[in-house]
Amino acid sequence: MNQVHHVGVMINPGKQNLLPRARTIISWLEDRNIHVMMPLTEPFREHFGCYLATVEQVRESADLIISLGGDGTLCRSAREYSTAGVPVLGINLGGLGFLTEIPLDTFGEGLQAVCSGECLIEERIMLEANILRDGKQFSSYLALNDVVISKSSLPRTISLETFVSGDLVTTYSADGIIISSPTGSTAYSLSAGGAIVDPRLDVILISPICAHTLSVRPLIISGDETVCVSPKAPFQDILLTVDGQECHPLRMTDKVEICKSPSRARLVRLRHKKSFFETLRTKLGWSGITAKGT
Repeated sequence: MNQVHHVGVMINPGKQNLLPRARTIISWLEDRNIHVMMPLTEPFREHFGCYLATVEQVRESADLIISLGGDGTLCRSAREYSTAGVPVLGINLGGLGFLTEIPLDTFGEGLQAVCSGECLIEERIMLEANILRDGKQFSSYLALNDVVISKSSLPRTISLETFVSGDLVTTYSADGIIISSPTGSTAYSLSAGGAIVDPRLDVILISPICAHTLSVRPLIISGDETVCVSPKAPFQDILLTVDGQECHPLRMTDKVEICKSPSRARLVRLRHKKSFFETLRTKLGWSGITAKGT
């Protein structure tokens, strides 16, 4: 990537305990004459007001977005800035962290490598979800990980009529359905029994949540297809959730269309870092038996 002169910093607004760590990282950037911008929410205005910028200003000026937190913060950063083509680097201040590239205790080494150009930009497909209401587009959302249609507080399954590019797949009787990108295959889809998919692939995953029929299994389809989900009975308390962060109620006649977005997330990866498969072994605790003499 090009020289880094302007950096947008994203922090999880719900975690006040990140403040000291954020100050340390911002000081590192300023010591190297890198201009810092922060699209601040209310909890942080009094602490970082001097860096205040609008999302539009960050989109126009930033050479890099640094996401401080876990995978959720990085997903939010990707949704905000992918349409402007700004690359996103994750520093892991959260838990498991499949997407965040640099651990907190080595952030200086990682940032130095990025600022020196010792990094790669890995593009990931994103999903676009459109709610159709009365035959017209009502709202549109961008997702890095997944789009979930599920019940809210109902104690019973819901029916979700599902099509792929106009071809009926089935009417799922389940707690819900997850439409996931390859990046999101290690998120909610994984816990619902979906396959783990190499994030470089151009595909879409369909994973039912606790399907009532045992023969129903997750599907992997081409990224060029469009998934259309139409909730059937019961209609109350059905939600559309984007990346586990944005929730939107659905009405009885709504349909949801999910397809590959024209925008791609641009995630910064350090050279000589762990491969995707090494990350799986480390994060998921996979182990195997190595034959003697090999």
